[in-house]
Amino acid sequence: MEFSFNRFFWQSKINLPAWSEFTGARPTVLTFAPEGRDNAPLSAEELALVQWVSDNYAMQTPIILAAIFEAYPKFRRQFFEDHDIEENEEDLPLVTSAEGLARVMVLTDVFVPQISKDSVPYVGYQFSCEWDKEHGLGVLMHGSRLVEIGGADTAFTLWIAKGDRDT
Repeated sequence: MEFSFNRFFWQSKINLPAWSEFTGARPTVLTFAPEGRDNAPLSAEELALVQWVSDNYAMQTPIILAAIFEAYPKFRRQFFEDHDIEENEEDLPLVTSAEGLARVMVLTDVFVPQISKDSVPYVGYQFSCEWDKEHGLGVLMHGSRLVEIGGADTAFTLWIAKGDRDT
């Protein structure tokens, strides 16, 4: 991966074939250290964290999809309550499988904070989603463990990863 500094972050495009239904097979933006780091080039240790993501993201994919699929009925219910409208499948369709989530969300970004635990990075996945177009959806993973699911900021907020690392 080739990283460039965009005034705020180090970023690279990454192809994630396991997410192709959710990206239209387009490369996804990977951001290293979305907050709290200077503009120095990535060190060998930091590049190893990014390489871990490239090598292991496919293992995380079904875990993430299962968690979102499980939470989707709540997201859907909240959507109709927030918009004060009658439930209508055209507004937000029923989804009957994790793969069906591709109808209502798109993976837009992957974030790798500059911290790790046991040499395994935290990885945040950010999605645009039909049920919350303003705040999106974020998932933070550590290895094969779901750390947190919430608004898009869950994917890149450093204190969430630090809190988990320090427990």
